[in-house]
Amino acid sequence: MKKISIRTVSIAIIVVTVVIGAWLGFISTVCARQFQNLQDETERFIQCESAVQQMQAGSDYLEKQVRQYVQSGQYIHMDFYLREIQQTQRYENACSYLKTEFGGTTTISPLEAAIDYETRLREQDYYIMRLMVEVSFANETLWPDEIRDIELTPEDAALDLDDKWERAQEILDSHEYKILRTNEDNYISSTTQLLGQQTRNNQNHAQAVFRDVYAKFEMAVALLILLVLLICMEIWNLVVAPLKMYSRSIVRGEIFPVVGAKELQELANTYNKVYQENQEAQKLIRHEAEHDALTDALNRGAFEKILDIYEKGGSDFAMIMVDVDTFKQINDHHGHSIGDRILIKVANNLTREFRSIDYICRIGGDEFAIIMVDVGSEHKEVVREKIAHVNEILFNPTDGLPPVSLSVGVAFADRENPGKSIYKDADKALYKIKNSGRHNCGFYEG
Repeated sequence: MKKISIRTVSIAIIVVTVVIGAWLGFISTVCARQFQNLQDETERFIQCESAVQQMQAGSDYLEKQVRQYVQSGQYIHMDFYLREIQQTQRYENACSYLKTEFGGTTTISPLEAAIDYETRLREQDYYIMRLMVEVSFANETLWPDEIRDIELTPEDAALDLDDKWERAQEILDSHEYKILRTNEDNYISSTTQLLGQQTRNNQNHAQAVFRDVYAKFEMAVALLILLVLLICMEIWNLVVAPLKMYSRSIVRGEIFPVVGAKELQELANTYNKVYQENQEAQKLIRHEAEHDALTDALNRGAFEKILDIYEKGGSDFAMIMVDVDTFKQINDHHGHSIGDRILIKVANNLTREFRSIDYICRIGGDEFAIIMVDVGSEHKEVVREKIAHVNEILFNPTDGLPPVSLSVGVAFADRENPGKSIYKDADKALYKIKNSGRHNCGFYEG
């Protein structure tokens, strides 16, 4: 049985409708104009509602980044915050669009109130980040200008680092901050409601004119013609076009665009949710399979795979073996919880000291390995300085943990008189350091 496509049926109906309805051209033109007005109002509302959602999303994103900065102390969250304000500018772009569309109407009042509260929230956020940069990033010359220009109160400026961290958390969790956030959300919600009311009024007016034109139709066929046209357009816009989009999305491995009929939008939302959950699950599985649960450094399995790649690749790199000196004694005297904190501290300091392209791995209890890429034997002093800096931090603690030191052995891929493997050569250099007093960095010499 031959299948009949919706597209073929739609084209046939359009052709018949045009022939039959030619003599109704004038009235059809008027109807089309009013229908276009209705569509324009609906599209305008959709765009304005999207702009309000972007305002909310931008505000929520800024709050999220400042909270994560206070919680983790990681400088990157402040960078994300400032990048949102200076580059992405979702909030500013949405506000500019809404002011252009609704300047001089009742909608502008809650919008301006929301902007005012957002401005006050950002002042609070900048003050919080000014406290946090002193805690998390001591080099003042690298602070963003916007943060450096914020002046702390004499009381806050006199606080030590831990108290400044607590002060930042206190401001973030304060009743005043929450009230500002709540008021902004309320005014954004009010803006949405006024947008909906104004659009509905415009739509009602357009619909009234539309109905009046319909009443002038002298023949029932005119209604039939219009209905057929509407059916064709709706089938194409709500069913055919979305299904084609979905097909392309599946081929490209992308999420579905949420368009078309209600049922298709629900399908797209369900598919997108499953797709995103699957992506996140895969990321989590890969991370857990490759990282050490305690220190979040790469584990031994990942280390062996990476080392094998670099050994076969022929490019220059350094194999750095690291042992925590007298770690067993620390566990015996201070307990395993202190030992775990020291291992985390070692991993964190190695990660900070070496480059983001280098691989920091935990390959045993107190054993770490670093694959430092794109370096050769001429970089011995660079490696020595990095290890010396980490040893200085570990041996002179300021966090209440006992002092520790590292013994380190290094072998370069371009070393002279290489042994059976770069791993064993680095281990040989490490063994020599451990036998000569520890707390140092040595290099394989053949």
